[in-house]
Amino acid sequence: MKKKIHFLMLILGVFYPCIDLVNAQIGIGTSNPQGALHVDAAKDNPSSGTLSAEQVSNDVLVSKTTGFVGVGVLTPLVKLDMRSLGTENALGLSTTTMTAVDAGAGAVRYDVVNVPAGPKIEVSDGSVWHKAYIAPQKVVIVARKVSSQSITQGAATNINNWNVVRDMSSSFDGTSGVFTAPRDGTYTFLLTFNFNGAVINDGTRVESQFYNTTTNTVLASVYKTFGQSMTGTADDANSTRSTQAGGSSTVTLTLAAGTKVVTRLWHNLISSGSIALRVTTNPTDPTNPDDGFNNLTIIEH
Repeated sequence: MKKKIHFLMLILGVFYPCIDLVNAQIGIGTSNPQGALHVDAAKDNPSSGTLSAEQVSNDVLVSKTTGFVGVGVLTPLVKLDMRSLGTENALGLSTTTMTAVDAGAGAVRYDVVNVPAGPKIEVSDGSVWHKAYIAPQKVVIVARKVSSQSITQGAATNINNWNVVRDMSSSFDGTSGVFTAPRDGTYTFLLTFNFNGAVINDGTRVESQFYNTTTNTVLASVYKTFGQSMTGTADDANSTRSTQAGGSSTVTLTLAAGTKVVTRLWHNLISSGSIALRVTTNPTDPTNPDDGFNNLTIIEH
């Protein structure tokens, strides 16, 4: 009989160091329980008074009024509340072979086996397991050209050194001008361009190219043709006049995740040499007459 009593006392001494029978509170590792059951895992709570948020962050508590469980939370607002001051607030789930019927509506599992294959969170509606869908951050890129760049006649040139106004998916490198598709999908590219004035030849064109830098292939091209400006011939009364070549190109591409695309320009507007893109000398002034001519927008559908 004495052995049984000693064993009971040992159990109480180890697991229940503080029992408040009046308020029906049990403290484990603390003499200052704040709920029906309070476990102070780090044993850093004061013997009386208010607990700090840091002290609470390593505690587990059962509310004496609602029966809700708080992990690092003194006043849990739901059946299991883990929204503590600490950063380790993840909830670990694993898979189950139970059917959605057996698990019941509202059950949640982490599944890596069933169709569709791959890691996913699934929720039971009482009949079927449904994959929980989280919408990705879609691509919305807006960039403008505010630095000078020349395009050589007869040579496709990558447009680079963009000033990135918006990139919600962090998938565009403004310095190189390369866009990387974050996922399989459909993407629309809108490029506007404008050159400085030059005396251009008759029957010339500007080609906008959307180029895969990995496979070194042109995915799409858009052409704009131009007639002859006043080039100093007898038909032009021996006079010359500069003309500004410009336009816009819109293409929609289906890209695999990881595909890298850069916009390029090709032209034969002049016989030789290069023509610079028309960019503002004061990018902070939207009323500058040279502002806003060269822009790139990429949108994911």
